[in-house]
Amino acid sequence: MNLPDLNLLVYLDLLIKHGSVTQAAHELDVSQPGVSAALRRLRAVLQDPVLVRSGGRMVPTAKALAVHAQVGSLVDVWRRLGEGGPGFDPTRTTRSFAVLASDYIQFLLLPPLAAELARQAPRATLRVIPTNPYRRLQMVVEREVDLAIGYYHGAPEELRSRRLFVERMVCVLRQGHPAVQRFDLEAFARCTHLGITSVSQGSYSATLEQALAARGLQRQVPLTVPSYLAVPQVLLHTDHLALLPASIAGTFAQQLPLAILPSPLELPALDISILYHDAAQHDESHQWLRQLVVDVAQRLPLQRL
Repeated sequence: MNLPDLNLLVYLDLLIKHGSVTQAAHELDVSQPGVSAALRRLRAVLQDPVLVRSGGRMVPTAKALAVHAQVGSLVDVWRRLGEGGPGFDPTRTTRSFAVLASDYIQFLLLPPLAAELARQAPRATLRVIPTNPYRRLQMVVEREVDLAIGYYHGAPEELRSRRLFVERMVCVLRQGHPAVQRFDLEAFARCTHLGITSVSQGSYSATLEQALAARGLQRQVPLTVPSYLAVPQVLLHTDHLALLPASIAGTFAQQLPLAILPSPLELPALDISILYHDAAQHDESHQWLRQLVVDVAQRLPLQRL
């Protein structure tokens, strides 16, 4: 019986994760021609292109994703058996990690995380990928990224989660806004709101709308943006109101003439978690990354709930 080399699974895992022969070679600390040769062997074994070009980048084929979904949990076991010797050493690793995060999470968490990564694992690399509202957590399910960090409710069953922190939401308007002097529930309902949302179910915006509907309220939202960082300038030029996490609202108000007001009605809290594939639970490098994110989050200067 002529069985394929199980090490090809490791190459398949990284090629799907990175969509790049060069980046896969960097993480494995092998030559690029070596990874190209492994890709040719994978194509022969699977009788499939494995990676195809789409819109200027390489993406995995449906068959490659299907095979990866079946054997993904075995890759970590096989990799650990091959490593042997002492456990994961962050000071020596050249591993490339990938994290899915919104601009809010990047703004809040990335500066201290980058500092700790440089101190503890100077040879490692980190790719931060913006959230995709259409694919949502599929990138974690298919193990294209190591972690997702954010507000995710209703995650797929193959993903594990760990809460990082909980923030309160506050109301933000420009200074001089007509509603600032008397900001009650009537003023809240009367204001036009700036929406910050994704189109996916399970987002905070969906939770918020459900909470408002339970009170018989419906916001007027003439403008919706996908980025928190667009919010302050829009508020300065309009009479819109925005609901923001207290941490990022405070930062904006320190730099711009914005007013922060408590909500006149109880809003759902914004609970932030890390989500990752169950297959990565016992991977030592993944465990280290998860704990690093947790440690950094615990030191954030937040008004915790």
